[in-house]
Amino acid sequence: MKAGENKLIRFLEGHDKNFVIPVYQRNYDWNKENCKQLFNDLKDVIKNNRKSHFFGSIVYIYNEENDDGQEFIIIDGQQRITTLTLLMLALLHELEEDSENTEVDKELIRNEYLIGKYNKQEKVKLKPIKNDNLAFKALFKNIPEDFLPSNITNNYLYFRDMIKKEFLTLSEIFSAIKKLDVVEIRLKSSEDDPQLIFESLNSTGLDLSEADKVRNFVLMRLGAQKQEEYYEKYWNKIEILTKYNVSNFLRDYITFKDRKAPNKSKVYFAFKEYILSSSDFNIEAILQDLLKFAKYYNSIIESSHTKPEIRNVLGYLNKLDMTVAYPFLLELFDDYNNNLLNDDNLEEILLIIESFIVRRVVCDVPTNALNKLFMTLGRDIKKFEDYDDKYVEIFKYILSQKRASQRFPNDEEVREKMILKDIYNTNAKNKLHIFDRLENYNNRERVDLQRLLDDKLLSIEHIMPQTLSIIWKNDLGENYELTHSKYLHTIGNLTFTAYNSELSNKAFEEKKRIKGGFIESKLFLNDFIKEQNSWDQETILKRARLLIEKSIEIWPSSKTDYENERDVENTYSLDDENNFTGEKIKYFQFLGQDTNVDNWRDFFQQICFILFELEATKFKRFVIDEDFRKRSILVSDKKEDLRVPMEIAKSIYIEGNLSAEHILSLVRMMLQKLEIDLSEVNICLRENKVE
Repeated sequence: MKAGENKLIRFLEGHDKNFVIPVYQRNYDWNKENCKQLFNDLKDVIKNNRKSHFFGSIVYIYNEENDDGQEFIIIDGQQRITTLTLLMLALLHELEEDSENTEVDKELIRNEYLIGKYNKQEKVKLKPIKNDNLAFKALFKNIPEDFLPSNITNNYLYFRDMIKKEFLTLSEIFSAIKKLDVVEIRLKSSEDDPQLIFESLNSTGLDLSEADKVRNFVLMRLGAQKQEEYYEKYWNKIEILTKYNVSNFLRDYITFKDRKAPNKSKVYFAFKEYILSSSDFNIEAILQDLLKFAKYYNSIIESSHTKPEIRNVLGYLNKLDMTVAYPFLLELFDDYNNNLLNDDNLEEILLIIESFIVRRVVCDVPTNALNKLFMTLGRDIKKFEDYDDKYVEIFKYILSQKRASQRFPNDEEVREKMILKDIYNTNAKNKLHIFDRLENYNNRERVDLQRLLDDKLLSIEHIMPQTLSIIWKNDLGENYELTHSKYLHTIGNLTFTAYNSELSNKAFEEKKRIKGGFIESKLFLNDFIKEQNSWDQETILKRARLLIEKSIEIWPSSKTDYENERDVENTYSLDDENNFTGEKIKYFQFLGQDTNVDNWRDFFQQICFILFELEATKFKRFVIDEDFRKRSILVSDKKEDLRVPMEIAKSIYIEGNLSAEHILSLVRMMLQKLEIDLSEVNICLRENKVE
């Protein structure tokens, strides 16, 4: 490695230099704001007559074996080099359009910085990656109708516009460009590891996505020819299939593969750790597997399948926006592709997942526990020896055994919770999905509620209005305030209408008969309403019960006759909203290790042992920590201060006579004070079979 300060323009100049952006690099991502900042910096250089302005670093591999001039493979700094090249191209075209302007030598700009005049093909010196390169080459023709949509084009046009608008001469701009300094870092491919250098640079905060880092990690290890080949054959297809949400796809992929959900900002490191832990590290095999699962991912996000029924239920799941289920869905599609499941099996499982999600929504069950459930669900199914024959029944059996925040609400809970559920203020996507399925279930002529809402042909309506008139108060009776506050936003009082929302406060009979009112409506949701002569608590509850029973039919519970002696693990993260009173702990997971424990007191002592080993100095501070001394002494350096002292280290004791919930609240507090994510600790409860 060789590093030193240089003028960026000196780095770029040279008749036989070629600058290559390798395919494993991200696209050109700088936008108008980045270009605006550069232009403002140049103006500041001019205004204050500065001698220099630091413009970052350039890291490259110098290819000594290239026959076509000097080749510089850019490892870091492509955004800066590309942007400055666009600015100089804009300067060149301004000079060419004003033939009388001789303040800057246009041939110098063309031949020294933009075109390799004396290389074999007199080609453009900078070569961005595929799509950027097409847009870049089109700009050199300076024919607007040939320009391609790209950040390359947008930023070039921005610079052309700024050059015309600003009261700066072309000579001043070019002089300012010549004052840009960079740190130039030259690597030798035979001696330096570009991957390690890349990681070091990005650990300091360079703005690369997790997908960018993974792509670099995989492709940087290859020669230039293989990079091009694998980029076209695999990575570019992965980008297209995932709709360029590669980072999200990779997170779901590694969650399924490794059975751990990495933080969104640590996907690259989780992927790298998983791949390097494999005994057979084969780059093409990795890319082949990623491409296979990207195809599954595309089927999921695009709701695509040869069977219409499967397309429909995938559409339902996408409307519910439950991306938390994607790791399991990837595994599910792989099992389907491997003939463990047929079309009917796949459809049934997807419908059960929809039921599971909707029932939890209407019963207000927290969603944060679902990460843990869906990341291990496929593995849990395969723990049963007969899973290849009874995959669906085992799937239903496992869901039926889940408890607390992972539970599948039963019919009784749905009836109890849904009747008072505030549907109106529920997440908009979930609310619309519930009404859409209620409206269209077993309906031959599907009503597109979303389109009708978007086109303002329908609007959601409170039958009993949000503001009560005198007539409504009389119709609701002496308890009108209680009825209004209790049932206003519930499913029994909500529907869709075509009449003007300004009329929503009209009396019930008037709402029925006005143009676009209930009597004219062909919606199933309004069938019951149009038959009523009045609207009060009794009719609201009667309609609610009808819709709830239909909901139970649309979204059935996970019932199965399957029986097995194998335990179904109920594992929860400490950031789940659970009450573990009456539950018994089996083991806990922390830092990738499983630790068996006899009871909650044992759990408290064991995790404190681990935390003390990790952060002994910080742990000792708990002795004097005010939060641990507010109600009573819970951590002490004196054994006699505690009722049931448990020794953690010399002169460090914790209280052992605590309930499960008290212990968990203290462990959460400790983790937070030690700056450890609560999701790092998972608790597995002992079996408690549902009869």
